[in-house]
Formats: sequence, structure tokens, C-alpha cells
Amino acid sequence: MRHTPLLSGGVVLTALLVLGISSPASAHDSLVSSSPAVGEQLATAPTQVELVFSDDVLPVGAAVLVVDAAGTDWVSGDVAIDRNTVTVPLSDGMPEAGYQVRWRVVSGDGHPISAIIPFAIGDAEPLTVTAPEPTDSTSSADSDTAPSEASQIWTTVAIGAAGALAAVGIYAAVLTIHRRRAARAGGTTHHTDSQEHS
Repeated sequence: MRHTPLLSGGVVLTALLVLGISSPASAHDSLVSSSPAVGEQLATAPTQVELVFSDDVLPVGAAVLVVDAAGTDWVSGDVAIDRNTVTVPLSDGMPEAGYQVRWRVVSGDGHPISAIIPFAIGDAEPLTVTAPEPTDSTSSADSDTAPSEASQIWTTVAIGAAGALAAVGIYAAVLTIHRRRAARAGGTTHHTDSQEHS
């Protein structure tokens, strides 16, 4: 049973490797704050939209729309990304009305995330109408979450299975080495005993 500490160490190491690989896969960046904020009632029209995330986002695949009830987009320039902050300029002359910020970015782990931020200018109500069907540049948070969570679960299962197979392999290898050593030790002892008897 001298192989037990080595076997235990191998299994523990494999478990740590599996946990170390699978944990980052389940963590995605999230929106920490925004300006305008969700449901915010602004006295005057904003000049830009700012989104701050929990970690750096990738400088590709980002899209931000600011639309009114008629579907008019009031964004006047390109999306700018500075580490974990995303900004986009807005056109002048936004009237008192309800609006939605529809954003989509790619988090640091390559996972696309998106959501809708309703807000209003003046005495209007924040725009809460249903967003259009998701496209490559816009999507609702719900449409993006379900498939990503499913694929995330299968990824975790696959990694766990690989870790289990690795643990079995380590067990088999250690057991084989132990048996060979035991056989050699037994052969040496038998040979020495024969010489003593002779």
C-alpha cells in the first residue's frame, strides 16, 4: 500500500487542474454601471453613453444603439473601448422621449454578452417596448443567455470527464509501477535467500 500517498497526490493534482480549467469557463464579464442608468430620468439629453464592465472587454464585436420608439438610432459615431469601459457619442437634439440603449460586447473570455437599458429624457417614460429580433449587432439579454448557458454546461461536463479519465490513467500507471517494484523486490529477496542457504 506504499503507492497510496502518490496515488492520492495524483488524484488531488488532477482535481485541481480540472477545477482550475473549468472555473474561468463559468465566469463572464458583467455590466457594473452605465450612464444613463437603467430607468434613469434625465433632465437634459446626454452627449454620450458610457458602459463600465467588471473586466476588460475585447476590442471587437462591440455594438451600441440608442433608439427611440420609432426605431431611430441616435448614435453619432463609432464605439470606443478603453479596457473595461465602452463609450459612444450621441447626436445633438434628442427630444424629450423614452429611449433604449441596446448594447452587445464580447467579454474577455470571448463570450458575447448583451442587454437593454431603458431611460428617458424630460417627463417621458423610459422606453420599454419589445426589442426587435436579434441580429449580428443587437440582441436581447434573454436570447443570448439560454444557448450560452447550455454550451457552458456541456463544456464543464466535458472537462470533468477528461479529468476523471486522467485520474484513472494516473491510478493505473502508479499501480503498474508499484507492482513492478514489488515483483523486483520479491525476486531480489528470493535470490538472496537462495545464496544464504547454499
